[in-house]
Amino acid sequence: MSDFVFLIANFIDVIMRISFIFIIFLSAQIAYAQWNPNAGLIKPLSANAFIEVSSGSNKEFIRDGDVQTFWESTSQLPTNYTTRSDLNLFLDTEKYSLNTGEGSLRNAFDGITSSKSHVDAGIVEIKFDKPVQLFLLSIKLNISDTVWITVASDKKDFLFEYLPSENYSLQLIDLLNYKNISSIELKCNQSFEVFEIAGLSSLPKEEMIIDLGEVQAIGWINSRHYNGAGVKSISVSVSNNKINWNQIATLNPLVIAFIPILISPEVQAQYIKLTFVLFPKIYQKAKLLEFEVYDKFGPFGKPQPTEIAQNTYSQSFGINAIWGWGYSVYSDQLSNETGPMLFNKVALLARNYHNITWDINKPSDNPGYNNMSNGNGTSALSWLNWDREYEIWKASGFEIDACIMFNNKSFNDTLWNNTYDEALKYGAYFGSHFSKNKSLVTTVEVGNEPWEYSKDVYRSILGGMSRGLSQNSEKLTILPCAIQAYSTSLGNDNYISKYLDASNSEFLDGLNTHLYSYVYDNFVGRIALNPEDPRSEVWSVNNLHRFSNANLSGKPIYVTEFGYDSDDGSEDCIHDICISEFEQAIYGPRMALILYRLGVSQFYWYYFANVDYVSMLHNRSGLTASYSSGFQKKLSFSSFEILKESIGDFYFHHIIREDDDAYIYAFSNGNGKIMRIVGWRPTSKNHEDRLWIKFPFNDAIESVVSLVSVDGPEENISYVRGVNELKISLSGIPVVIKIKE
Repeated sequence: MSDFVFLIANFIDVIMRISFIFIIFLSAQIAYAQWNPNAGLIKPLSANAFIEVSSGSNKEFIRDGDVQTFWESTSQLPTNYTTRSDLNLFLDTEKYSLNTGEGSLRNAFDGITSSKSHVDAGIVEIKFDKPVQLFLLSIKLNISDTVWITVASDKKDFLFEYLPSENYSLQLIDLLNYKNISSIELKCNQSFEVFEIAGLSSLPKEEMIIDLGEVQAIGWINSRHYNGAGVKSISVSVSNNKINWNQIATLNPLVIAFIPILISPEVQAQYIKLTFVLFPKIYQKAKLLEFEVYDKFGPFGKPQPTEIAQNTYSQSFGINAIWGWGYSVYSDQLSNETGPMLFNKVALLARNYHNITWDINKPSDNPGYNNMSNGNGTSALSWLNWDREYEIWKASGFEIDACIMFNNKSFNDTLWNNTYDEALKYGAYFGSHFSKNKSLVTTVEVGNEPWEYSKDVYRSILGGMSRGLSQNSEKLTILPCAIQAYSTSLGNDNYISKYLDASNSEFLDGLNTHLYSYVYDNFVGRIALNPEDPRSEVWSVNNLHRFSNANLSGKPIYVTEFGYDSDDGSEDCIHDICISEFEQAIYGPRMALILYRLGVSQFYWYYFANVDYVSMLHNRSGLTASYSSGFQKKLSFSSFEILKESIGDFYFHHIIREDDDAYIYAFSNGNGKIMRIVGWRPTSKNHEDRLWIKFPFNDAIESVVSLVSVDGPEENISYVRGVNELKISLSGIPVVIKIKE
């Protein structure tokens, strides 16, 4: 080849390489351009509203998504209230008379503390046309002798004094406890100057009016409004004309958390007014941190249309567990009716918290899984053999989800150096051993709740580890850590777009979240909700579906933790969100069935058993008591067991009813024939109260099974067959209607 031809060939090769790099770069840019980081969010009705405030600045901070910023009013006391006709009684000259004539003392009652009037020695009497309530009397004088101030009320007169040492200062006289004041008298033996006399006729108020631009259906308010003890009350009212107002809610000024408040039924309104009533304290202000307005579906939005499930119930419901199932020994050392041999009665999916520190000491380590299989342990623990533990889980009928655990306490994010490559290698080791070679693990989560991790570090870990897992495994489902897509400002800092982007999601097979039906109430504190409540986090699955549809071609949603804390016969539950053992037994299956109906691919109850610590969040969420109490079964174990036996081989098919009176779902066999119907009332209390419910029905009934039997194992559920309908007596306890084949 001639030198010229060689140069031409090299030139073409360089051009082709540059073109290839450019195409890769362009493709990445297109991917980023199409990626919508906020696709899951529901835009509040108040997002673009016009906001008016009675005073203060930074009103736009109430909708900036930052709970550290806020609107704050000015303080009406000690001086600002004097110019407000709605607060200073003396600005309304028709309500009182003066013995010296109004003209000579005009500057004393004008609300301006710098103007003044001259008064000759003697008495100035202010007489009210009818008795009034004054919370505060403000007086600013210049005197050479004491001025005696007498306040006449319905019971007795009260005497105060203004001293020469107080000259030119606005003195505040507290009249909060004095009722029906008829007159006020100022008496002095010398002439004096009066700069201002003002009277606070009502508690100070601040207002914010939010104009939605047009009449909207208002069904939900999100508010963060902590004000402390200086604010007496906060009310929320609505109007269509800014004249006639209808109060729809009150907000507790002492609540610190973000509070969701339902407005049921929805109200139609264009204007929303927040009224802050303040105690008469100097420098007291009103403030509002965040405020959002939605329709009845709130920040979760309306659920997408239902579809027939792709997996049976048994292929969808799982249980969270740990190495040894609480016994601190390998599970193959456990007897029947313990560990995996017990919990396979309620679930056929098991999620294990696979701590990365049990495999490696630092990210660059090879975990040495082949060496582990030979009985020599991993790089981190010489005694450990994951194969031995997972094999007994598999033998008990479980499909295994391994959640790779790392957090700043045990495996600090500063340990990662070449983060992407280190994570890729770990993923390759893990996938090759536990999926391709051993077929032990079917699902891997890249992190559990590493929300305090550096977001840059986690994104790189997710990109590298998911690629290593995917390229070195067989049919492995790969998920990110637990994230949510409905709020950018939750305290957990788990918003989806801080963790996922177009570059690190290529090898993911779905989205992952943790859902708990706990919220902060306006007055009580944190509480547990029945799962059907619109405020229950179960409905945030909708946001993840929207995000996935926009960015991930509709990849499925996984809920790897959900549950409720409850007491039982052996261990108390006394922290704030505890419910009864009976409620856990009905709320748990109800929440599982709602997740199934929402199209969640798999959903895992947290936790298999209570934890051996004091009563605190999640420590009482087990289907059994703890190790110390012998893993005694709770009612919830039985209700989930009955649910698995009754519908385990069937698929969610469609909604028959889903309203305030009843939730009724249909389940089919593999051929699409309806074989089971599950129904209950969405109760939050009085769960055993029954209501006759009707729905279309044409089949013969084999039996009706209650998940919790109040009247014993042979409990009968009343029902009446009609023409093309079934009338059944339902309570908050789910029942399964078995249809004859």
